[in-house]
Amino acid sequence: MKAFDTAVRQTCARRLLPVGIALASAAAGLLVLSMALHPAARLDARELGTGPRMAFQRAATHAAGLDYPNCRFGVGGSIESYPVTELNIGWHMDWSAQPTPTLTNGAEYVQVVRLAPDVSSGYRFTPATDTLHLIIDQNPGAIWLVGNEPDSPWQDNLVPEDYARAYHHVYTLIKQRDPSARLGAGSIVQPTPLRFQYLDRVLNSYRQLYGEAMPADLWNVHTYILREIDASDPEAQPNGPYEVWGAFIPPGLTATRGVLYEKSQMFSLDIFWQRLNDFRTWMRDNSYRDVPLYITELGELFPYPPDTPGGAFYYDEFGVPITEERVATFMTSTFDILLNLLDPEIGYPVDGNRLVQRWLWYSVSGTNLGGALYDPVTRQRRLLGDVFSSYTHAISPGVDLLAVRVVAEPAVIRYAGQPETTTLKATISNIGNIAMTAPMTVAFYAGTPPAGTPIGLPRLITSVLEGCAGTAEVSTTWSNLGAGAHPIYIEVAPGAGVIEVRDDNNVAAGFALVATEHVYLPAMTKAHPDEP
Repeated sequence: MKAFDTAVRQTCARRLLPVGIALASAAAGLLVLSMALHPAARLDARELGTGPRMAFQRAATHAAGLDYPNCRFGVGGSIESYPVTELNIGWHMDWSAQPTPTLTNGAEYVQVVRLAPDVSSGYRFTPATDTLHLIIDQNPGAIWLVGNEPDSPWQDNLVPEDYARAYHHVYTLIKQRDPSARLGAGSIVQPTPLRFQYLDRVLNSYRQLYGEAMPADLWNVHTYILREIDASDPEAQPNGPYEVWGAFIPPGLTATRGVLYEKSQMFSLDIFWQRLNDFRTWMRDNSYRDVPLYITELGELFPYPPDTPGGAFYYDEFGVPITEERVATFMTSTFDILLNLLDPEIGYPVDGNRLVQRWLWYSVSGTNLGGALYDPVTRQRRLLGDVFSSYTHAISPGVDLLAVRVVAEPAVIRYAGQPETTTLKATISNIGNIAMTAPMTVAFYAGTPPAGTPIGLPRLITSVLEGCAGTAEVSTTWSNLGAGAHPIYIEVAPGAGVIEVRDDNNVAAGFALVATEHVYLPAMTKAHPDEP
């Protein structure tokens, strides 16, 4: 058995890399593993009716040749001198922070502050504070990710307690300089039980240190499917049966192994689907359901010819080679899942309960590992780039206004024997894949619109409403309310000439309560969940 090429491991500073993987000569015939969409994802698509999946199917005959920035799709790596406009990407990142990042066709650049362990302070960050201030000032309202794989010994490599401290430092520094900046936490290698232990310690440490829950405008995660084992494990090779490769063990954890995925499972759609559900469930259980989730690295990390030593293939445990065609099938199948994966219990309400808002393919042109879209020498698209471009061009650009909620503030008014007044607040979003630039209106009603009685005049929104769950809020006053529960509705409507992807999600309902009686109940909590 030939070990994974040492030079490859050393030159790929971005990724943790497999060791001790068998490398064999190319087979005469290449086998492409056929993957089917997870049954639950197919069920979601059927339940959507005229929702995102059906919109995608209808769009396939209308969008050929149209280049536009689809906010859900992104790529990782430098886009300098690559014609990425033809991929219809809406965002990109290169794991650094740039004062004047390269932009193309309206795509957004996501800034990244890198972290590293430090003997004296526990952590350090890059770029330094003065440079960071300059970048913040030149990029107001930017998205910032704090760290890249802090759970990886090959990347930012921080124990959970130091990541909590580093996150607080960077979050505070950026927010004080630019309150409109959006800060993202996480960037772990993959959502597995071992990594959830790491994140739980981060959250617990943050609360202990700063007396509050860790703030985050978004969470982000990588979704590689990699083995978790350390060379110190008593059953690790060469003395034991288990190959040592993949994501290794997060710093600060005492375990020597986690999930021992096999190579064929790197392409498992069941695992891919389930772990996104697991991460969204973890977000909900830690009070982060109402923030977006980004996948900031998606792909497959084993190279294939011509990027392997001697042009040989890597094989999984069943003898099936890892080929570019196999990776392409995995790519489009995961895109299908991401476009359709909804859950009313754990999804992001502002995005119609989608589990993931944006995803980024790794990478533009990195050939040390699998997944390159372009040849780094010729700058021409590879097979994966062709597949990516064909997929995104089959999706039409579109806006989709969603009436998220309407609430009364205060939610309950104590009736004092005379007509009461309350403030109504409406939240709307755009769950389409491009920004809504035309004016739109939000109307309030007492009773189901349009037959209900209007409450005040419709509110006009003229600001741009970004796609992928960009939000806006409007309010009005409702007077002369008597005792009782008063149903309220909102209806959002685009301006003249704008056709939405769907128009059956433009109404939301709530109520205002004017109460004649109040009952106060004591709140009881346990000091510790194990106490009787």
